[in-house]
Amino acid sequence: MQLGLSESARFATAEEARFRIEYPNSSPRKSRVIALDEPSLGLLRTLADMPWSGAHFLRYVSAKGATDSLHMLPVDAVLEDLEGKSVSLADEVADADIIVMITTAGTAAEAAEVIGNACFVRNKLTTGLVRNADGVSADDLARTLTTMRPFAAMLVISNGDEYVGEMLSALRV
Repeated sequence: MQLGLSESARFATAEEARFRIEYPNSSPRKSRVIALDEPSLGLLRTLADMPWSGAHFLRYVSAKGATDSLHMLPVDAVLEDLEGKSVSLADEVADADIIVMITTAGTAAEAAEVIGNACFVRNKLTTGLVRNADGVSADDLARTLTTMRPFAAMLVISNGDEYVGEMLSALRV
């Protein structure tokens, strides 16, 4: 019995190479990186100085209700870019391919619900990055994770700020 080439080996042959696309992806991702708290905003300011491919770095300001009488039904939010210009969550999400929410363990992450729901109805991928700070109890970390879990397709805990930059690079932000 003669063994054939594995699937991986077969696709590496010169015959199969003619089907490869020989140019880079022509459409880079449109990413939105949103800080949910003040400590994460400081990290975003540092990260924004690095070379990124079309990423917008924003901070969550407040939820906007459906109407004045339905303020308890948040359907949009006010965000600010790093220069302080107000933008709409709905507009930013509509134009994005991926949304990354960054928060610090032990802080309230209720903004994740508003952002997560806005992304869900627009079929957008969300990622949550939780920065684990020194001195934060396991209960506080668990509370932050529990708040964010339903609203992030991927949820990552970072024990160092350098990991956040590496994660954003891995996501092709």
